[in-house]
Amino acid sequence: MVASDPALRAAGDAAAWGIVGHEWAVGLLARSLAAGTVAHAYLISGPRGVGKRTLARALARALNCLEPPLCGRCRACRLIARDAYPDVRTLARPADKKNLGIDEIKELREDAALKPLEARYKVYLLREAETLSEPAANALLKTLEEPPAGVVLVLTTTDAGLLLPTVVSRCQHLRLRPVPWPQVVAHLQTVGQPRAEAERLADLAAGRIGWALRAAAEPAVLAAREQALAQLAAALAAPRLERLRLAAGLAEAWSARPDGVRETLETWRDWWRGGLLGSLGAAVRLPAADAPAFDLASCRQALSRVQQTLADLDANVHPRLALEALLLSLPCA
Repeated sequence: MVASDPALRAAGDAAAWGIVGHEWAVGLLARSLAAGTVAHAYLISGPRGVGKRTLARALARALNCLEPPLCGRCRACRLIARDAYPDVRTLARPADKKNLGIDEIKELREDAALKPLEARYKVYLLREAETLSEPAANALLKTLEEPPAGVVLVLTTTDAGLLLPTVVSRCQHLRLRPVPWPQVVAHLQTVGQPRAEAERLADLAAGRIGWALRAAAEPAVLAAREQALAQLAAALAAPRLERLRLAAGLAEAWSARPDGVRETLETWRDWWRGGLLGSLGAAVRLPAADAPAFDLASCRQALSRVQQTLADLDANVHPRLALEALLLSLPCA
C-alpha cells in the first residue's frame, strides 16, 4: 500500500487541478510547490490539443491560490481560469504575424521587473513558443537565466526541437504524452457525452484530450477535420495540375491564417500515421472510412513528407514551394 501512495496522491492532485491523464506531471509540480522548490521556468511540450495550455494555467492557479494547494474557489483561482488575473499574463503570436516577436518579449521583460499587484507569483504563459523569432528567443534568455524574484515563465510548444537549445536548457521540461483511450472516453462521459459518441471522439482524438473536449463542444472542429480529409482524398485522386492548384490555395491560406493550414496538415499526418500503424499490424482505433488503403512504404513516405512540411513551414521555408513539394510527393489513389 505504501508503494502506491505517491500514485494515489498524484491522481488526487490531478483531479484537484482539473487535469486528465497527466498525473505524473501534476504530481511533480505539486511536490515542487509543497517543498518550495518551484522552478523559475517550465517548458511543456506535446501534441497540439494534448492539454499543455490547461496544465500551464492550472500551474498558475496553484502558484497563486489563496487556499492552497488549489481550491478552485478563491479570487485568484477564478480569475486565472478566466484569463482575467492581473499578475498572470498570456503571450501568443499575434494573429496577423507569423512569429512572436522581440517587441512582445521586451514588453514582458519590462513588466516582469515590476512588483506583482496582488499575487505571490507573476506568471507569464508563452503559448506556441516555437513561433518565437530568433531575436525574440535571444531576448528572452536573460529573463530565463536571471528572472526577477517571484516570476515564473511557462512556455508551451508542440516540439521542443523547434526552440533554441539555449531556451530549452534553461527550463524544466515536461513532455506530455497522449492520454490513454479509456481515460479520454471516461472523461468525455463525465461531461455529458453518450458512451458511443465518447468512444468515437476518443478514436479521432488519438490521445489529445483537449481536442476531444473541443470536438465535443464545437461542431466546427469535426467539420474542419472532415474538410481536411476531403481535401486529401481529392488530392490523392487528382492529376499533378490539380495538386499544384491545391498547394497554391493552401499557401495563400497560410499567409492569412497559418493555424488553419497547420491543423489541416496535422489531420493529414494523423491519417497517414493511422495507415502506417495499421500496416504494421498495430491495433489502431480509427473509423473504417479513415483507414488509408495504401501499403506500408507509401504510408511511411507520406507521413514523413507531411511531418517535414510542417517543420519547413515553421522554419519559414517558402510556403508554396514546401506545399507543392508535399502534394506532388503523395501517392496516387
